Amino acid sequence: MAQRALPTDKLAASGYYEALDSYVHNLDEASLYAASLLSEACIHSGFGPEDIVALHFESLQGVLKGFAYREQTRAMGDAHQFLLEVMIAYGVRYKEFLELKLSLGLRDAEDRVSRERDRATEAERVTAEKADLLAVIAHELCTPMTAAKGFAELAQRKLSAGKLDEASGMLRSAREAMDRLWRLTADLTEAVRSGPPTLVLSRIDLGPVIDQACAWARPSAVSKGLRLLSAPMQDGVFVMANADALLTMFGNLLANAVRYTPAGGEIRVSYLVDETWLTIEFRDTGIGIAEDQLEAVFGKFYRTPAARQVEPRGLGLGLSLVDQLVRAHGGHVDLESHLGSGTIFRLVLPVDATQQQEIETGP
Repeated sequence: MAQRALPTDKLAASGYYEALDSYVHNLDEASLYAASLLSEACIHSGFGPEDIVALHFESLQGVLKGFAYREQTRAMGDAHQFLLEVMIAYGVRYKEFLELKLSLGLRDAEDRVSRERDRATEAERVTAEKADLLAVIAHELCTPMTAAKGFAELAQRKLSAGKLDEASGMLRSAREAMDRLWRLTADLTEAVRSGPPTLVLSRIDLGPVIDQACAWARPSAVSKGLRLLSAPMQDGVFVMANADALLTMFGNLLANAVRYTPAGGEIRVSYLVDETWLTIEFRDTGIGIAEDQLEAVFGKFYRTPAARQVEPRGLGLGLSLVDQLVRAHGGHVDLESHLGSGTIFRLVLPVDATQQQEIETGP
């Protein structure tokens, strides 16, 4: 998606460039606090999440000019953290903004006694949308942001070691993660709508998508002392799918496996394909899920007691998103797990009709 050009007066009024430049150079609390204040200016200027990301990249280009080539990787990582702080503060302040709008709407509705029931229904709907919006922003934006920051840090170490070719690949992966962040901002509103999401599907070779998801998850797995193994996929396994949705599904399942598998454990990704269905299996040696909680884990905001013990913080949105997206592709997700002995998630997707015909007729 192309970045939108922002009016110069808005760019200047926001103060974003100055705050970002100060943070990247100083890394102090005052500069980080300035990031939270920027969110209010963005809301009053009518900026949406996609505008903030565009503003960030426009400002980042100017900030990086003041750094040597080897220092730019470190500066990019710090800048990504600054953007995350702005987005989190934006979500909180946007909630306050919506509450103010809701309050004004209710005040006007009090003059319309005949619409009392409609007003209550509308208030409930807006409150639910606010909660979902903030939760999805926090959950979805953090995933590619963490991947980008991890690759940028790896690239910095490769540059310091003089391994320029390896550093180039790491930076390319960081840029891919940031590109995904850009696309996600445009999809956030759609993601919190009731009912199945509307996805644009195309014929996709699944192997590179799985490889990319595993590449993003591998730094976190390695840092925790886990083995992440992925079976090589045969060439030309195609599905009718949305690539970003696939990355969201794979990324959430891999992130959960890494989070809830103790050090020294193992995560395996494998697949099975026939004439009609493609099954992608994510198997881990983690803490597992109790039998009476298997169905509940796909509900929004639900987290098992065992998961809360391992990680007290969390929104419980990942598996709900996986279930919603796989259904939008005409597939389903199966779960097999026992408390204390690991978990297996199986994503089942219909193969592309063209590929099905090729399998049936043979070469």
